[in-house]
Amino acid sequence: MTRNGRVARTPVSAREPDPAPVGPPGPAEIARGSVPERAGTAAPELARLAEGLLVRPSAEQRRRQQTAVTEVLSWLETFPGRDWQDRWLLSGSDLEGSSWGPAGLSRGQRGAFTTGLGALLALRAVRPSYGWLFSSRLLGVYDAYRRHNEVEVFTALSQHLAERGGNAEHGANAEHGANALNLLTRMVIATGKDVMELDVGDFTDYAAARKSNGRPRESLGLAYQVLHAHGGLPGCPPTLAQYHHTGKRSPAELVDRYPIADRAVRDVLVHYLTERCAMLDYASLVNQSQMLAGLFWADLERHHPGICSMNLPESVADAWKQRIRILPDGRPRLNYHAVLLAVRAFYLDLRQWSLEDPARWAEWAAPCPIRQADVHSYLKETRLRQARMQQRTRTLAPVLGRLVAAAEDRLRSAGLVVQAARAAAPGEEFTVEGTRYRRTGRVGRSGPAAVFITTADEPGPRVNAERDEDNAFWIWAAIEILRRTGVRIEELLELTHLSLRQYQAPTGEMVPLLQISPSKTDRERVIPADPDLVAVLARILRRVKAPEGQVPLLSRYDGHERTFGPPLPHLFQTVFQHRRQVISPGHVRKLLIGLAGEAGIVDVDGTPLRFTPHDFRRIFATETVNGGLPIHIAAKLLGHLDLNTTQGYVAVYPQEVIHQYRRYIDQRRAGRPSLEYREPTDAEWQEFRDHFSLRKVALGTCERPYGTPCEHEHACLRCPMLRMDPTQIPRLLQIEANTRERLDEAHQMQWLGEVSGLQEGLRHIAQKKQQAQRLKELADPTTSLDTLD
Repeated sequence: MTRNGRVARTPVSAREPDPAPVGPPGPAEIARGSVPERAGTAAPELARLAEGLLVRPSAEQRRRQQTAVTEVLSWLETFPGRDWQDRWLLSGSDLEGSSWGPAGLSRGQRGAFTTGLGALLALRAVRPSYGWLFSSRLLGVYDAYRRHNEVEVFTALSQHLAERGGNAEHGANAEHGANALNLLTRMVIATGKDVMELDVGDFTDYAAARKSNGRPRESLGLAYQVLHAHGGLPGCPPTLAQYHHTGKRSPAELVDRYPIADRAVRDVLVHYLTERCAMLDYASLVNQSQMLAGLFWADLERHHPGICSMNLPESVADAWKQRIRILPDGRPRLNYHAVLLAVRAFYLDLRQWSLEDPARWAEWAAPCPIRQADVHSYLKETRLRQARMQQRTRTLAPVLGRLVAAAEDRLRSAGLVVQAARAAAPGEEFTVEGTRYRRTGRVGRSGPAAVFITTADEPGPRVNAERDEDNAFWIWAAIEILRRTGVRIEELLELTHLSLRQYQAPTGEMVPLLQISPSKTDRERVIPADPDLVAVLARILRRVKAPEGQVPLLSRYDGHERTFGPPLPHLFQTVFQHRRQVISPGHVRKLLIGLAGEAGIVDVDGTPLRFTPHDFRRIFATETVNGGLPIHIAAKLLGHLDLNTTQGYVAVYPQEVIHQYRRYIDQRRAGRPSLEYREPTDAEWQEFRDHFSLRKVALGTCERPYGTPCEHEHACLRCPMLRMDPTQIPRLLQIEANTRERLDEAHQMQWLGEVSGLQEGLRHIAQKKQQAQRLKELADPTTSLDTLD
C-alpha cells in the first residue's frame, strides 16, 4: 500500500503466461497493470509503423529501422505470452537493465537491438519498468514518443515549460524543463497511461523507484507543477510539496509520537496540551509535547516500568533530574532548565485547574517534583546567555562592514563572470579580472546547457555561474535589508510587493514605508525606509518581476506553523530547477556562513566568525540606540512588546544602569508639577522661538539655558556660555589687538583700575582663542590661529 491507501502500481502486464511455456520459464510472479496500446499488434504491422517514427528518412534509414524492429520482435517471439509485453517480461530483460537481450551480441548487434526496442517503446508495444528505463540510455526515444503520441498535450506542456522562469535567462532552466518533459514521458511509458490520466500515486511510485535506484528526484516537482497547471491532477494541490505536507498534528498525535504505556497518563497529557494550545504557537506546542511526553513521562516509564501516578517519590524525581541533565551522547543538555520549567508549569497548572474544575483535574493534582531551588540557577544562566549574546554583538559589529563589502564585491564579480560565460561558447576560455575561466558543457537540442565554468589555470570543480550569481545577489539583498531594518529572518522572507507603502507627511513629502507582517508577536509594524533601503528593494523588484511587469504569486511554507501561506508576490523568490520558489531560511543561513568564510572574517585570535540572520537584528538594535534613538522607539521598530526585551538586545548598555536611570527619571517626573506636561499655547511657542533668536551675538551663540537671564550683562567675552563661531576668529583677533592698544594707553596714563580690567579681558580673550582653535581643528585640522595673526 502507498500513501492514502492506494495500491502500489507496478508498470508490467497483468496477464499470466500461457500454460506449457516454451523456452526458459518466466518470473514466478508477474505484477499487474494496464495493457499497452499496441502490445497485441502483429509483428509486420509494428515494423511498418516503426518507419513513421523517422524524420525525413532515407531509404537506407528505413531499411535499418525495419531490420532492427524485426530482429527484436523475432527474439521476443521465442518466449511464450499473449502479447509483446508478456514476452518482454518472460525474457527476464526487464530485470537485467542495460545488459538485456540475447547473450553474445556484438557492439553493432547491440546497437541494432537498442534501436529496435526504442521503436517498440515509442509505439507503446513494450512497457519496461522504471528500473530498466533508469539504467538504459534511450537517446531520442522520448522525443520520438512525444512526436507520435499525444502530440497536442506534449506540445502544450513544452510551451508551458518554456514560459516558466520569468525574466531569468538561465540555460539551466532549459535542461530542467527537458528533464521534466522526459520524466512525464517515462511515466506514461512505464504505466501505459495517457499524460492527463497520471495521478499523485504515479508520482509517488516514481519517486520510490528513483530512491530505490539511488538516483536523485530532480525535476519531479517541476513535472508535477506543469502537469497540474495544464489541467492534470484534478483535486490535488498545486505543488508536490503541498501534497506530501502532513500539516499540523493534533495534541494527541504529538503525544503518541512517544511510547507511553499508561493510557490514563497519556490522556491527561493530551488534555493538558489541548488546553494550552490556544495560548501557544505550533512550534511551542511541539516543544511542550516533546518535553512533557518524551523527556519527562516516557523517560520515567523507561526507567521505572509500571509507574502510573503523578505523585513521584523523591528518589525517582531526583534520578530523573540527573538523567535529564545529560544528552544520550554525553554532552550537557542546553535546555535543561526549560524542561524543568515545563514540568513545573504542568504540575502547577494541574493544581490550579483542580480547584476550578475538580471533576476533571482533581485526581491528577500532586506535589510538584520541581522545587524552587531546582530552577533558581535559571536566572543566572539567563544572564550568562545574555552576556554571551552581547559579547557576540560587540565582536561582530566591528566586522560587519567587511561582510557588507565582501557581499558587494562577490555580487559584482559574479555578475561579470556570468555575463562573460554566457557570451562564451562551450569549451571556450575567457578572462575576468585577471582570472582565466573555461566554459564547460555543451549545447543540447532543447537549448544551451547550464553555464558551468571552471578555472583554466588551476583545475578545480566546475561551478554553475548562473547559480553562483543568483546566490550572490540574494545574500547581498538579505544582508542589506537585515542590517537596515533589524527584521527577523521569517519577516524578511515574508516581505511581498504589498509590503511597500508610502506615507504623505504634513509637509507634503512622500515617505516610503516598509510594512512588516505579524510574526513572532502577531503585531504588525511599519518601518520608514531610507533611500538606500528603497534602492535595494527596487533592485529586488526589477529582478523578480515577470515580463508582464508583475511579481509572480507563490505560496510560502512556514516551518514554524507547518502551513503553506496563500499565494502572494513574495520578494525573496528565485528560480531553481526551473521552478519559482520562496527562498528558505536555511538557504540564507548557509549563504551567510559561506560568505563569511570566503571573506576570511576572523576574531582577534584567528577564530573564524560566523554570522546568523539574528546577529543583524542585535547589531541594528545596538547601533540605533547607541546613535541616539530613544529605546522605546527602537522597541517599536523591532516589534518588541516589552522594553526589557529591547534592553537585552542592546549590547552597550548594562541592564542595571538602564533600570536605575529609568527609576530616577520616573521619580523626577512624579515630583514635578503636572502643568509642565500640558500642551504649550501659541504665545508660549512664539516666546520660545523668539528666545533662541536672541542668542545670536557677534562672536557666536549664547548657550545659556532657556528661561534664564544673562548673568554677565551681555559681556560675552567673559561669559563661559558663549560658543565661538570659527568664522568670527578674525573679529576676535581684532578685538584682542584693540584691547592691547588700550592696555598700553592705560599703562602710560597710570589708569591702574583700567589696566586690571583690560588684563582680565585679555585673559578671557585667550580662553576664547583656545576654544576657537579647538573648533577650527575639528572643522579643518590643518588650520592654526597662528596663520591668521
